[in-house]
Amino acid sequence: MKRTEHKKILVITHQLSRTGAPIVLLDMMRAYWRKGYQLEVIAMMDGELRKDIEEMGVPLKVQEHFLQQSEEFFAYAGGFDFVVANTLITFEAVHLLKYLKVPVLWWLHEGRQYFEYFANVLPDFRTLPPNIHVFSVGHYVQEVIEELYGVHTEILHFGVADSPPHEIRQTDDKKVRFLTAGTYSRVKAQDVLAEAIRSLPEDYLARAEFFFCGNEQMYDESVFLPVKQLCGEYENVTLLHQLSRQETLAWMEKCHCLIVPSRVDPIPTVAVEMMMKGNLCLCTDVCGIAHYMKDGVNGFTAPPEDSYALADKIKYVIDCCGELEPLRQAGREIYEAYFSMDVFEKTIMKLAECYM
Repeated sequence: MKRTEHKKILVITHQLSRTGAPIVLLDMMRAYWRKGYQLEVIAMMDGELRKDIEEMGVPLKVQEHFLQQSEEFFAYAGGFDFVVANTLITFEAVHLLKYLKVPVLWWLHEGRQYFEYFANVLPDFRTLPPNIHVFSVGHYVQEVIEELYGVHTEILHFGVADSPPHEIRQTDDKKVRFLTAGTYSRVKAQDVLAEAIRSLPEDYLARAEFFFCGNEQMYDESVFLPVKQLCGEYENVTLLHQLSRQETLAWMEKCHCLIVPSRVDPIPTVAVEMMMKGNLCLCTDVCGIAHYMKDGVNGFTAPPEDSYALADKIKYVIDCCGELEPLRQAGREIYEAYFSMDVFEKTIMKLAECYM
């Protein structure tokens, strides 16, 4: 496809890891690329997604800081028609982009703790110039910005490429299988889930299996250690290690329910993917996806840091798993209405056309 000179988009991201925000940004880049836009990428930290970007033929450079090289950055960024800055961590670039006329879409995914941690260096959202357009990935982030700064932001949900639902493959023992996927951190709270599993009565444990996947090279020991100990003591708890996206989706087809025990989580991508697969999702009510969920209608919610409440929901899923098809279908409808790639692509194309 011919790429015209007047449609140049600069994409700035904090890192290229295979984690939520960089992955959904890659989906945005692919959509713009298919439409013929020229793209270039600046990443503040290298990572596994470099290969995907290079395979597209998109120029990429790694640049950790921007303020020390402001003149060079002004000359470079000024040559683009549109800039996408992904995550709060790109605030240095946004500080400089305030002085250019190039329209900027600043897409924010972070929880309150990041806004508070970077409070002294973030630009004042109340005084951003009209070329900086701030978007929140979901209602949780939107509410944080409104509470901290009194500024209303629009919501830009990410899109997830459809992978049609499959019937869950049953095993001979008829056990109900639960999956948890995410970085081992205080935010993701796998330690709370480990405590919930320990509290389950023996007859429930005998009817269930639990699978954990995540990066075991970078983790919070206070969160990972309880999971590792649990796996050592319980035959029905398994560490799957770090999986690729396709491997994670394959495990979603094998499992009946995804558990997201987070202490806070703006929009867990894995929850959207599980709903896309037409399977059950049990998450804490502080997760951004819970804004669209009604407990017992299209999924399940539980309060954060309450292992006993989480255990009660797990027991309910074990008891009623065969009767929950209406919830699975209703969860799939959340994906189709808000997070499908078709909805996402239409939105981001309108934004690019509007701003450019």
